[in-house]
Amino acid sequence: MSHNAKYYRKKLKSSTSHGSMRIDMMLKRANTSEPTSSFEDKQSDSNSRENSSSTTDSLEMDETVQVNNDEVEPTNTAVSMESLQVISEEVELTINKQETESSASASIATVKTVDITSKTDNRLYCAARYEQQFPWLYYSSARCGYICKFCEFWEKSGTKQPCSPFVEMGTQLGSHPTRKLEKHDKSENHQMASKMYHGEFFNSSKSVYQLLQEQHQSYDEEKKKKGRVYIETLIKTAYFMIKKRWALSDNLGEMIDFMGTELGMTQITDHLEINPNLKYTSHASVQEIVASISLTIEQETLEAVREATWYSLLADESSDEGNREQFAVIVRFVQNGIVKEAFLGLIHLHKTDAESLMMAIETFLLAKGVDITKAIFVGFDGCNTMSGVNSGLQRRFRNKVPHQIYINCRNHKLALCVKHLIKEFPILEQLDAMLIEIWKLFHYSPKKYEVFCAVQDLYNFKKLKMIKAATTRWLSHGRALARFLDRYTAILDAIDSIYDDKKDPELLGMRTMITDKKIIAVATILCDILKPVVVFSDYLQGDVHFSRVNTRQKELTDALQHLSQRFGAVAGGLNDQDLYFSRLPRLWEEIDDRTNFAHRLRNAGVFTMVQVAAELAEPMVNGLINEMDDAFHCSDVLQGFRVFELADIPSNLPDLMEYGEEKIRQLAVHYGRPLEDNFKGNQTVCQPVFQQNIMEQQFLAFRHQMFLLRN
Repeated sequence: MSHNAKYYRKKLKSSTSHGSMRIDMMLKRANTSEPTSSFEDKQSDSNSRENSSSTTDSLEMDETVQVNNDEVEPTNTAVSMESLQVISEEVELTINKQETESSASASIATVKTVDITSKTDNRLYCAARYEQQFPWLYYSSARCGYICKFCEFWEKSGTKQPCSPFVEMGTQLGSHPTRKLEKHDKSENHQMASKMYHGEFFNSSKSVYQLLQEQHQSYDEEKKKKGRVYIETLIKTAYFMIKKRWALSDNLGEMIDFMGTELGMTQITDHLEINPNLKYTSHASVQEIVASISLTIEQETLEAVREATWYSLLADESSDEGNREQFAVIVRFVQNGIVKEAFLGLIHLHKTDAESLMMAIETFLLAKGVDITKAIFVGFDGCNTMSGVNSGLQRRFRNKVPHQIYINCRNHKLALCVKHLIKEFPILEQLDAMLIEIWKLFHYSPKKYEVFCAVQDLYNFKKLKMIKAATTRWLSHGRALARFLDRYTAILDAIDSIYDDKKDPELLGMRTMITDKKIIAVATILCDILKPVVVFSDYLQGDVHFSRVNTRQKELTDALQHLSQRFGAVAGGLNDQDLYFSRLPRLWEEIDDRTNFAHRLRNAGVFTMVQVAAELAEPMVNGLINEMDDAFHCSDVLQGFRVFELADIPSNLPDLMEYGEEKIRQLAVHYGRPLEDNFKGNQTVCQPVFQQNIMEQQFLAFRHQMFLLRN
């Protein structure tokens, strides 16, 4: 049996209406056949008549109906006038009663009217029904279907699919709408979106624009956070490479790629996933990173120096490759009980006199925010511009800080002592020029250096290069002279071979200097003298207490005096293998073999070992000792700091009771009273650093602690 609805409905034909009464006639008959019906029925009939036509029209229509119905129903041929009169009176009474009825009667009539209204058929489709049942549902004309307003705004972007129903694609409800809507309503994504919609939108005073802006800002903050972590990693890597002295511009990008790709560092990969082309490894970015690191280190250093109670200042002037005068400033201070050194910067100078240097230091420290009066110690080199007692830099600095103590560069002083020997022995200048020329000969000509190496192979010598002797650093002459004397024969053969090939007159002049017996004698003497001096120089370059310098300088003086005695013994015929001076006879024999007979006759009997020792060796040693005694003079105040040297603490208590009283008194007098200084009309007065009596009393207790530390 088919379930088509058309088979359950009876079809009406035109023949079915034969013999049936018309509807209007049926109503007329009902009115005429029941004149005594209830008031309510008459009221409804009268209301229907009033709404359709007037009473007169009804009577005319009744007459027409009677005429037309004569053929249909002969038994009811006419309507009595009495019944019509009764009906008209009842209608009038009803109308008058309705006009005088209260509002309650009108409401009762209205309710009765609603009650007789037919009910809606729920089996028919109604869109408003589903939108009322599911508040999140609305129809989108743009997407040609129904959309969920909750999921459209609040569903996570990562969970959206290109064809998600009710989210990305308009949905038709179809034949089973309730089933589809309930399925989406119970889904996990919809539940989360519904919570977000009701919690963040309806219960919040913020607008949708503000909420979306906050969400965008939170994403930007996360992105910025990853960028900051990447920048921090980049700067730390650059700082590490700077300390290792690696080239940043060429290697920083490769280092970051290696750390991100090979090592898988999340600090780098998280940033590059968002911004793959934003690495900050270009040349300009590297320069900014270096500048930022420099600025940060400088600020931290300056802050530590400003907080320090006192500090020591060191400065030295030099020329760069562009012949520009640079003045380097370094400070030494105590931070958290640890002694630290810091480089503050370079000052470009136009003049190098003492007044210009003092003005440069004052301006520099003022710009850095460092108090110049805290510079309780200063150190410069030993030249007159720096160390001048009358108008040098240290004298001008003491006018600014009267309690300041000046310590010249001991190593530089030592080099100057050797250099000052040139005034007494001009032949040292010829020796210096000879060493420079030999170094240039083989350093700037690879072809000539190959000849020198070939000659060394013939003598089964190790292939060595010549060492440059610095003109301004005479201590470097020690190694240069030792290399020259060790390869003396090979150097002569190489020069002879090159001269035979090119006949260069400069080579002939160089060979003449090398074969000068007096120059060779001075070379052996200076080489032996510089051996203990270089050892003392290395000591001064280390971390040494300045109060011990005079002790080591006295040891060096004793070693030089003993060396002078050894020179005399060698001249008397003693063979001392540790001295280059003992090789002098063999070197002279080599010179005689390589010079012609006439030249040997002219120089015969000019020098002997005894004469060299008496005229050159001993005077050079004594002159150096005198220069060192003058250069390493230490003031009484500076010697007073030796009282804090643990090595000098007595080992027994009786000696401890009298230890250091004189030295601590010298320090207490210097720092415990106000000082006044006058320099070219500029007067400066400073207050005491410590109280004199308190300083002496504290030392009495402190020396017992030093005694316990020593033992």
